Amino acid sequence: MIMPVINYEPSLRMALSGDPFFPDEKIAADFSDLSQPTELEEWQSYYVRFYGDTIPPLFSSNSFCRKAFQGNIFEVNFRNFVGLLKIGRLQLKIHNKKISNELYEVMLSELAEQYASLVFSFGTPVGQHYSKSAPGEDPAFIEYLFLKKYLLGQSPDLDAINALFLHNPHCIFKTETIRCAIQDCHTADAAIIHSIMRSPTVSLRQGHPLLQTRLGSIFNARVGSRLFPSETARVVKYETVDTNENRFIKHFMQELLRKIESLQRELVPGNGSSLNPDIQDDLNTLRQKIFHFLSLGMWQEVGPLKFIPANSQVLQKRDGYRQLFSLYSLLQLATSCDFLQTDFDHLVETKDVPTLYEYWCFFQIKNILDTISSASSIDQIINKNPLEYTLTTALKIIYKNGINLFFNKTFSGSSGVRNNDEYNDKSFSLGESFSHNLQPDIVIEINNRIIIFDAKYKGKRGGFYCEEDDGTISAWKEEDIDKMHTYRDAIKNVKGSYILFPGQKSALFPAHNSRNYFEGVSALSLRPGQEKKNNGADIARIRDVIQDFLVNF
Repeated sequence: MIMPVINYEPSLRMALSGDPFFPDEKIAADFSDLSQPTELEEWQSYYVRFYGDTIPPLFSSNSFCRKAFQGNIFEVNFRNFVGLLKIGRLQLKIHNKKISNELYEVMLSELAEQYASLVFSFGTPVGQHYSKSAPGEDPAFIEYLFLKKYLLGQSPDLDAINALFLHNPHCIFKTETIRCAIQDCHTADAAIIHSIMRSPTVSLRQGHPLLQTRLGSIFNARVGSRLFPSETARVVKYETVDTNENRFIKHFMQELLRKIESLQRELVPGNGSSLNPDIQDDLNTLRQKIFHFLSLGMWQEVGPLKFIPANSQVLQKRDGYRQLFSLYSLLQLATSCDFLQTDFDHLVETKDVPTLYEYWCFFQIKNILDTISSASSIDQIINKNPLEYTLTTALKIIYKNGINLFFNKTFSGSSGVRNNDEYNDKSFSLGESFSHNLQPDIVIEINNRIIIFDAKYKGKRGGFYCEEDDGTISAWKEEDIDKMHTYRDAIKNVKGSYILFPGQKSALFPAHNSRNYFEGVSALSLRPGQEKKNNGADIARIRDVIQDFLVNF
């Protein structure tokens, strides 16, 4: 019996089903319902059939498509995706029982904040890949992430900043001398007296009261007639919002409008299919909010920008101004090189949960080390092979107490012994790994002693090795531990090697003759959203391992 289709998208002539056997298109069309998102499980497989010949590029280039069959039928699996997915006019809501969409957004926001912190801490952008196609080209997904984080996702957001400018904009008092009628002059100084003497005069009638004033007497004595000055100058003091700081804010917000329009062209597809439809919604929201911000009447009074007052205390300290100036500074630094651009594409567009989990684990380890010592610098590990175009292969944070924290450090392999002569004369090269190159996710090094953490989220077929039937993760699997044995055995000076995974169980396996429990291999649970619950049991366990290593290295 043919299973009924789950939904049908008429503009693409596309049917979605849980079974590879589809009915005729006329029957499939009866199941069309585009009024609300269709809910799917990320760990299950589904099937898509196109009744026409037009197939979106999504199904020819994306890892969601597992297999293609005759008749334009595709097996799809949304494993490791979470949240909304849009294909044509059909919206899919993917449930992920390991990490929810809300938790994913929290982790992504934290990643943006941590990256911004690195940028501001060391004054230069940090990254792993220099892959710009042209000098000065901006990394679009990173800019989108920062705009979303700092204008929509934190307090004060853009609406609150707008309210600050509306009720309490930065103003200054200005003094200006203007021409006025003589009767409107209420004060006098040397400049005003000088202007009076140069003023046009009028003839007064006999007996006019002004002739009896001191000024009238002076003019009568000097010119022998009833002349009196008709104009003079007046000093006017007034409050204005036309300040250098406001000129900068106006210019920056106008630039953001242009940037958002550019991001919409670059990130929002025109074929109706979008892996992350939230991008378009967020950019539209930002565009509307910035329009509203610039519609305040005060901006009509503010002139064009002449220079950026970078040393202004208003921009650096005053609420509203401070947040926008920080965002401006961050965008300037972030665009001088791209930070993990390929990975950010996956994080933002395809919501690649395993990649996000890897970065999130790195920053959890960094946060633990930040409580032990303070970072003094950040370096990029340069590949010394002049034939390779990718220059940077790892990130290195140096702490004041001698700790080095690496992200994606490659331990170079050895050439191996090809014949006995090489072994006898020691002509073969012996690398940091005595076999081939190895690249663990996270490395802590102090005094030439090393411990390794490797984030384990994906495994067979893109899912976790020990995934349960309902899509959750309970425990590790032996092959994960085997990889940790590989790191500990092959890489020089490694004392302990541990997997980090979003499961529920943990175990430490001390090595033979070990003096401390960190010496060996381990599987350590690290669940997003759990680090602040139960007294942060996951984080506390990892902190104990790190501290034991640092004390007993």
